[in-house]
Parts: sequence; structure tokens; C-alpha cells
Amino acid sequence: MAMRMHQLMLNVEAYSLHSGKQRIIGYLMHELPESRLDDENTVLELHPHKGLIASRLNQTQEYFSRILRELSELGLIKVEGRRILILIPSVDRLHKYQTA
Repeated sequence: MAMRMHQLMLNVEAYSLHSGKQRIIGYLMHELPESRLDDENTVLELHPHKGLIASRLNQTQEYFSRILRELSELGLIKVEGRRILILIPSVDRLHKYQTA
């Protein structure tokens, strides 16, 4: 129960202190297996529906899609298909963008 409460507090902190882009990048980084954090051309398949992920991040589905498109235009990710298959050319570069 303590771990669940801690996670809820982290979520509230993220909603309050981080931008939408930062929350999405944080979510992507969290979904990566730890062994892939330093890899190039990492593929991440997000299984929940976009609406569910957006809801978890306290965003609308449209805003979530817009941010994914912006990150794609910046070359930080590539989104393929409706099943949300994301190619991350450089995890390190994506992480640096989040903290900038």
C-alpha cells in the first residue's frame, strides 16, 4: 500500500510540475526495459489505447497525439501505426530533451 501511495504522490507531482511533453517522455522512458536505456534505435510498443495512456498522464487524447507528432517532427521518436509502435533513435537524446 505504501508503494501505491508513493506512486500516486509522484503522479500528482508530475501533473503539477512537468509539462505535457515531459510527462509523455517520462512515460516512454518508464516503459523502456532498463536494459534498453542506453540503446540506439530502440523499439517500444505501447499496448494500452492512446486514450488510456493520455488519461494516465492527465491529458486529452488529442493533446497526447499532438505531442507525439511534435516529438516525431523533432526526430526524437518515430510513431508507426495505430498500435503505437515507437522507434526511439537515441534514448539518451530523448532523455536530455526531457530535462532541458
